[in-house]
Amino acid sequence: MNSRIFLLNYGCAVNRAEGEAMAGVLASRGFTIVDSEDDADLVLVNTCGVKTPTENKILHRLKNIRRDKEIVVAGCLPRIIGVNRILEVRNVKGVIGPAAGEEVLKAVQTVLSGGRYIRLDGGDFNNLLPCLRENPAIRRIVISQGCLGACSYCATRLARGRLRSYSVEEIVTSIRRSVKDGVREVWLSSQDNSVYGIDRGSSIVELLEKIAEVEGLFLVRIGMMNPRGVLNHLDGIVEALKNKRFFKFIHIPLQSGSNRILEDMNRGYSVEDFARIILRLRKEIPKISVETDVIVGYPTESREDFEKTLEALRTLEPDFLNISKFYARPGTSASRLPQLPSKIVAERSRILSKLALEIKEKRSSAWVDWEGLALVDEKGIVPVSLIARNMSYRPIVLKQNVEIGSFIRVHVTSHKPNFLVGEVVDKDLDEAEVIRLLEKENHASISLS
Repeated sequence: MNSRIFLLNYGCAVNRAEGEAMAGVLASRGFTIVDSEDDADLVLVNTCGVKTPTENKILHRLKNIRRDKEIVVAGCLPRIIGVNRILEVRNVKGVIGPAAGEEVLKAVQTVLSGGRYIRLDGGDFNNLLPCLRENPAIRRIVISQGCLGACSYCATRLARGRLRSYSVEEIVTSIRRSVKDGVREVWLSSQDNSVYGIDRGSSIVELLEKIAEVEGLFLVRIGMMNPRGVLNHLDGIVEALKNKRFFKFIHIPLQSGSNRILEDMNRGYSVEDFARIILRLRKEIPKISVETDVIVGYPTESREDFEKTLEALRTLEPDFLNISKFYARPGTSASRLPQLPSKIVAERSRILSKLALEIKEKRSSAWVDWEGLALVDEKGIVPVSLIARNMSYRPIVLKQNVEIGSFIRVHVTSHKPNFLVGEVVDKDLDEAEVIRLLEKENHASISLS
């Protein structure tokens, strides 16, 4: 029987990559992946458990899936809140853990045959599995599972475990295949890219050097790296980012501007360490875009600690800032601490959001009248709009009709805090011209003049 599967894919780039692989495995074995729950025989829910609001959203969606549909739940959430909590919300017949690759086939076949399949320790994902990409131009590559940290607030490490890196050969082979299949943008994803390869006698720098040698017309976005790991490889990471293969973009979480809170969080670095990384990167790659994360309302955060976070952000001015209110997650040491009143957390979140908007407004405005190369990589939220990314991974909203996955010359006409607005100058670039412009943009982005 050609059964139909509808995938609900939640979470970080790693989790979504695993969802794409599960869809690819099922499609390769004769299942049809459909775009609507109504058209499906079975709904595959690939869950995330990083935050309480995300958990609540997923459980609400799970509860409201049509009663005539079979369901398999996958991902991090069952390991974080437990299978019994899932079954309280919906008496599903299939539950599997994160990093499920071909195991999803057993779960789906068992459930569709009337049986039960509940197993959380499969984890047979790899990057060479068939893949149905959500975006045909973008390939998410998972370079490792787990991490080496022990952050007091993080439940993802409880779901994913200790560091397990995929081989350089597997990653490079997957990228080569993807580029031949039309991919133009590769995301290197994990819980912490900076510690890649430590368990294999390798390193993130070695991996980046090997990726830079892959032939083809594509660009690479390096995913999140924690400051402690970056410090161990700072020279090599800076040199890698100077290569024209990589977007001039880095995502390094600060989490707090107070060293006392960073110590309570067990983060393993100081605010001064974070600043040293950012200042070094901006000195050598002036156009680099810096994204960071901040948790507001950690249980031991005082008003003074919060003011230190505001001061650090005013000083360092990250281009992109992700703000998360603290939520106590099951099994974490921070969940056992007395929580701050929600009113205080909400107030601090509002103050932080206002500052973030001011910083983004300032840094976005500097790009008005810029003209150069960009890669069209996704549809916009506004109807009949597309988004292109320049070499600094700045999103540029376009109204003209251009093909996703194409390289264009674009002129930035205006800005908003969260994106730039541009007009297409040339959409008919041949490969030689794209390469010439890449080299020009890369030289400009690392120039110290």
